[in-house]
Amino acid sequence: MAVSALLIGAGAGAGTAGAQSLDPGSLVPSVAPGSLLGVPSLSVAALTQLGAPIPLTSVLGSVAAAGSGDFPRPGSSQSPSGPVSTRDGSITQTTVRHIAPLFPGSLNPVDRRAEVWTVTSASMQRTVRVEVYRAPDGVDAPNVYFLDGVGSESPSGWSTGMGWGDPALRDRAVNVIAPTGAPASMWSDWQADDPVLGPNMWETFLIDELPPLLDQGLTGSAAPLAHNGSWGVMGLSMGASAAVHLANTNPGMFDAVAGISGAYSTTDELGYQYARLTVAARNGDATKMWGPRGSQAWRDHDTVADPSGLAGKTVYLSAATGRVGSAELGHFGSNEMILVDGHVLEKGSYESTRKLESALAGVAGVDLRMNYMPTGIHNWPVFVTQMLPGMDHILSGLAPAAPSLRPASGGVDPGSAGSAGSLGSTGSAGSLGG
Repeated sequence: MAVSALLIGAGAGAGTAGAQSLDPGSLVPSVAPGSLLGVPSLSVAALTQLGAPIPLTSVLGSVAAAGSGDFPRPGSSQSPSGPVSTRDGSITQTTVRHIAPLFPGSLNPVDRRAEVWTVTSASMQRTVRVEVYRAPDGVDAPNVYFLDGVGSESPSGWSTGMGWGDPALRDRAVNVIAPTGAPASMWSDWQADDPVLGPNMWETFLIDELPPLLDQGLTGSAAPLAHNGSWGVMGLSMGASAAVHLANTNPGMFDAVAGISGAYSTTDELGYQYARLTVAARNGDATKMWGPRGSQAWRDHDTVADPSGLAGKTVYLSAATGRVGSAELGHFGSNEMILVDGHVLEKGSYESTRKLESALAGVAGVDLRMNYMPTGIHNWPVFVTQMLPGMDHILSGLAPAAPSLRPASGGVDPGSAGSAGSLGSTGSAGSLGG
């Protein structure tokens, strides 16, 4: 039946699907042809006008002009920042190996609730670094996965001001679990190991392997999570696509989901390019993920084609138009590589989000909240504004935290020395400044 939709923050262009885009021929090249996307790049002045909704395929117009269906994403083909993970034949079980403070040496007592769990995955035969942010003491709280974008950084995006560094988010009665080390993977189960990206079985890890570990903790190190049994998932960019797919295909586990600047189809031209480009951004091979284009695995990951698993769920979706505004110019100046890249990707996210919104209109009982931002490109200044409203809408659809006698802090001492579990986290700010 009808979707219960609340449109918030709608700006110029939202809800005017019939609007026309600018004629690409009217845009004045700002650099020599062939330097970006194989065609003349767009000037900053032109980019600031590209805010009206356009048909899905129009975002690939410059690609068609270049005569290529598979185009390189500008400035993004780079190897993973860390070593490539390979299978370790000695890993045959999924276990917790170590739990350590995420912010060793922090003097702020709230940072005691932020931990790094080093766990093994039997399906990937590797160790995985998982950040765990416990709810405040005294409650059994819902669990929410946070899935990062293409870099899947260590430390995660949640460890910064986007998540833990925001006092409002830090004080919410929720356990946030942020896995890391899945660059360009789509947080998916791959059909074959990739020579660059290694083994990827993230759906299996997130659904089957990790939840029991969170329920057991590690004797002598940290208690289990104080969990009330309710689950949500949120993600941004690559993580948004994965979060909505996971919620849609695992309705028995997830009651709420938030997708921020994602792409939710994998079979139309835009959706295919998004998935392929995400994997190629870190030199991976998308055919090792889901096989050849159009195969059953590609169809199985198309949420727009079949969002029926979201019936009765709480859903938050947001995207910006891709239009460059004063905030983007302030952050990125005249760096046209970032502006063009971010414009194209966010424009695509905007159109894909609109298409998912339309698909959800035919799904019963969805508590849908939309936020279309009038300006903004595919980058952190857009993402960070959506963390709090996205989390709050998720929590509105989950079982509320209830009083508990179990310690939420788990007993990890943030004043202890760093350890293998917290490598890479020493540069994080924690709650300082919050």
